[in-house]
Formats: sequence, structure tokens, C-alpha cells
Amino acid sequence: MAQQEQTKKKMTLEVVNPYEVFFEGRVERVVIPTLDGQYGIMPGHSPLVIAVTPGIASVEMDGEKKTFTVSEGFAEIGQHVVIIVCNAAEWPEKIDMARAQQALERATNKYNSVTSTEEQRVYARHAIKRAKARIAVANEWKKHKNDPFHK
Repeated sequence: MAQQEQTKKKMTLEVVNPYEVFFEGRVERVVIPTLDGQYGIMPGHSPLVIAVTPGIASVEMDGEKKTFTVSEGFAEIGQHVVIIVCNAAEWPEKIDMARAQQALERATNKYNSVTSTEEQRVYARHAIKRAKARIAVANEWKKHKNDPFHK
């Protein structure tokens, strides 16, 4: 009975991108970045499809919180399954900070350039959000890497 109770409190999360299944597992909670801000999902959530924006996502499993970055995509949310399809996802310990800083500089320059088209500015705006999220999650991970609750 206790085992059933634990199972009822979890849901399956899959995070996929064009290159790999980034994450697949049973989680108690997931928080994803959306157009309206951070969106929290727990088991039993109403079915929904939502746009995912570049930013920081987190999962809680077995009492441990893990954060990662996602780029644009969408999430299909069911009562017991969440599938996030995105262009890229990355764990904080895998982020190359120098590369993320360079990407932020390039995107900012492109966004501010007087020769950029509106389409290029939209792309640059997404690149800025993605680079800032990568930098923020990597910095947070460095601060808390020895804290067992934050991974």
C-alpha cells in the first residue's frame, strides 16, 4: 500500500530534443519556463499543451531538486506524463561558461544592430534568453554543488 501511495505521487517526465532523449524518469514535480512565466506541474495536472520558452527548468525527484536549461519548444502535459520537446536542453555542469558568454555577446550585438531585420531581432531575443538562462543555471549550480538538495 505504501508503495502504491508513492507511485501515485509521481509522474513520468520525458525531455527530448532533436539529438537525444535528454531526460526520462519519474518525478514529483516539474517547473518549466513559458511565455507567462514559470509553470509548475504535479501529478494529476489537467491535460494541456503549452509553449516552452528559453529558460531554466527544474525537476524534483526523491526529494532532490535538479535544474537544467531548455530552449524553445512545447510541453504536452497529462495527468501522469509530461513530455517536453525542445531544441536543446543542458545540465548546468555541462555548460561551457565562456561559450555561453560569447553567445550572449553575439546575440546582444545582433539585437542592437541597426542593420538587423525584425526576424533577426526575434531570433537574437531568443538567443539572449537562452544564453542568460545557461549562465544563470551554471552559476547557481556552482554555488550549490555541494548542497544535496540542489543539483
